[in-house]
Amino acid sequence: MSSSSGAAQPSLNGQVTEKLNRTNYVLWHTQVTPHLRGAGVFGYVDGTASEPARLHVTKDKDGKESSEPNPLHPLWVREDQQVLGYLLSTLSKEVLVAVTAITTACELWVALAGMFSSQSLSRVNNIRTALINAQKGNQSVASYFASLRGLADELATAGKPIQDDELISYILHGLDVDYQPLVSALDARVTPVTLDELFAMLSNFDQRMAQF
Repeated sequence: MSSSSGAAQPSLNGQVTEKLNRTNYVLWHTQVTPHLRGAGVFGYVDGTASEPARLHVTKDKDGKESSEPNPLHPLWVREDQQVLGYLLSTLSKEVLVAVTAITTACELWVALAGMFSSQSLSRVNNIRTALINAQKGNQSVASYFASLRGLADELATAGKPIQDDELISYILHGLDVDYQPLVSALDARVTPVTLDELFAMLSNFDQRMAQF
């Protein structure tokens, strides 16, 4: 990763708009992950850029071992600490005080995931409940779609993505009785409707309803 450090630093200097606190882990994770991936340093947090040995051991022709400092180790330490420093700068004080003993980027990443895993699970359950109970009501088609797609995006961010056909079922479930002719027509289709097609159909249906 040494060749990427010069390019990585400008990206890692970017500030996140929401520092990690006790309630926004999913949002924080969504913000910092692209910074890390874009800088080419995500391996330092997911463990794939593992720490090299401190010493390089060799054997001579007689089998006698000798060791010398591994030049890759201080390089890894330097760049790991850059990533660690970036992550620490994105934490609120209330979270920072809980991780002061951590010394590597991967340790911090794993610790934060563990600290907030139950919160994430609770948030996933709340999002699923919101999808089940969603109602279009007086919202425009665009607003209704945006709200449900936003919930689906949150699930994906939390590692629990749903398929388009499942999202479509939630969308249709939230329509009132006025949309029953359209829902019946969709049920009779041989090929499944896509999200884009459904959006267009609902928009056209609303326009016709407004005319009459």
